[in-house]
Amino acid sequence: MTNALQFNPIGEGASLKSLSDSRFKTMRVSVNMLVPLTEKTAAAYALLPSLVSRATRQYPDYTALNCRLSELYGASLSSSVRKFGNFQSIGLSASGIADRYAFGGENMLEELSSLLFSVIFSPLQDAQGFFPLDGFTQEKRQLLEMKDAEYNDKMTYAHQRCEEILFQGQQAGINRCGSRADIEALKREGLLAAWGELLRTARFEIFTLGDCAPNPALFREKFGAMGLSRPLGQVPYREPGEVRRVTEEQPLSQSKLSMGFRLDAKPRERMLFQLMSAVLGGTPSSRLFQNVREKMGLCYYCSSSFSSVGNALYVESGVETANLEKTEEAVLEQLQALQRGEVTEEDLTFAKLALCNALHSVGDSLGAVENWYLSRTFDQPEQSPDMAAEQLMGYKVQDVIEAANRLRLDTVYRLKGNGGD
Repeated sequence: MTNALQFNPIGEGASLKSLSDSRFKTMRVSVNMLVPLTEKTAAAYALLPSLVSRATRQYPDYTALNCRLSELYGASLSSSVRKFGNFQSIGLSASGIADRYAFGGENMLEELSSLLFSVIFSPLQDAQGFFPLDGFTQEKRQLLEMKDAEYNDKMTYAHQRCEEILFQGQQAGINRCGSRADIEALKREGLLAAWGELLRTARFEIFTLGDCAPNPALFREKFGAMGLSRPLGQVPYREPGEVRRVTEEQPLSQSKLSMGFRLDAKPRERMLFQLMSAVLGGTPSSRLFQNVREKMGLCYYCSSSFSSVGNALYVESGVETANLEKTEEAVLEQLQALQRGEVTEEDLTFAKLALCNALHSVGDSLGAVENWYLSRTFDQPEQSPDMAAEQLMGYKVQDVIEAANRLRLDTVYRLKGNGGD
């Protein structure tokens, strides 16, 4: 990526970030609402983006809304629910073709923005002043089905349980969509008020990306007086005490091991710990993959991942039940070897190249560009992928060793299979 992101503050609780790049044939405008994660609001806020994007007062049913999307040359609406440490991110996006491909000479950014504003500010209500019952019922069912799918995906479930235990008593331990029980308890009568509260209290991160040039005044008019100026940052570090160990049993043929480490990383150290994680278990050349999986044959997969906003590192693996304890010991042995300095320049180079390749591919997708800068809102908002790659290449072996020595094991979660399917 060579084009620079432009920052335009449009209010105390809202900012506009723009990247104009004619290499893209499309454009994307997104509104992301950041609010603190709470058990009281997580489920309702998770349901709302898909609910409001079903229909608006101007386009009051599925047919009318899709007709409008077709008129805009096959434009699309999408919604998202993400989690960044202690915060929940509710996103709505509209995507379409660049102006130069519009046969009618439309200003596509204005048209897409207008449609998105209709979704946000004029969602469809029934005669009682509620969201329509059929839409509420369908979206609630789909959210419950998504929760069931995450439960049935045992790799995802084990990670979520480890994270929940690691951040027990903290906002970061709350699921991004709340609990299944909270979703089941949702009533449509309170959702319109919840949407209004979300718009009133969120911090707005707005993006226009691709082959387009936004008019900040348009967004200032809509969002300038909205939202709250919330400080954003990493989850505060807590020194672990005794390692928390939780084992659950289910009828599975493959067990899961998820280990959660805490670390006290400064925002400027994000790429250092990303590199350390890659050396430990983030690539096929990493210590965990080469030793625990390949040489020792203890697991089907074994990898590490770093959460900068969460100030945490996870090591996760799928293992035969009989190998659970051996795998945990082997993981810790590989970490201790890294902490002792058993890492070569070649190991470091392989990890750097893998990470740099991923960084250089961020600019290939507007969605990836948005994900990059939205996550950077919490630590280094102006750091581009190219800047991150340059920083990454400057780290030495000793830097990685010192970073590894700052890991503190906090949680070991085992999902123990007892011979089922």
